[in-house]
Amino acid sequence: AWLDDPTGAERLASQPVRMPAYGEYLSDREIDRLTAFAIAVERLEDPEDETAARGRGLARKHGCFACHGVDGSGGLANPRSLGGFTPGFLGGNFTDMVRDQTEFREWVLDGTSYRLEANPLVRYFWRRQNVSMPPYRDRLDDEEVDAIWIWIQTARGG
Repeated sequence: AWLDDPTGAERLASQPVRMPAYGEYLSDREIDRLTAFAIAVERLEDPEDETAARGRGLARKHGCFACHGVDGSGGLANPRSLGGFTPGFLGGNFTDMVRDQTEFREWVLDGTSYRLEANPLVRYFWRRQNVSMPPYRDRLDDEEVDAIWIWIQTARGG
């Protein structure tokens, strides 16, 4: 239905990360269940903090949850990546991948961590993984990146 709607087709075409097709791997029933789940979690409540709520909305708007899982919970498969999955914002992997707000900004704006990129083993896996972090430098300003950071810290209980 999105492809029939000009604004929907335009929005789909402009996404930096596209969800791969799973039609040959999932039954119609499984797809129906996933659709119902996606609709249900879309209605999760925003945090009380206004900036954190804005950050969560920005993460949703820019498609972060498509790779980083429901509300950034992580665990989505990423074949040929270092751990075999895309890390979320809420688990222990986050603190391994993101040491501070400056490193978070690198990830979001440049699509990488220069600290981790310097590691030859990490670079090897990053070059072969199916899904890579796209840079959002031309899509998010500093204030928006800060709002997403505040939401993540709020969601992590910090």
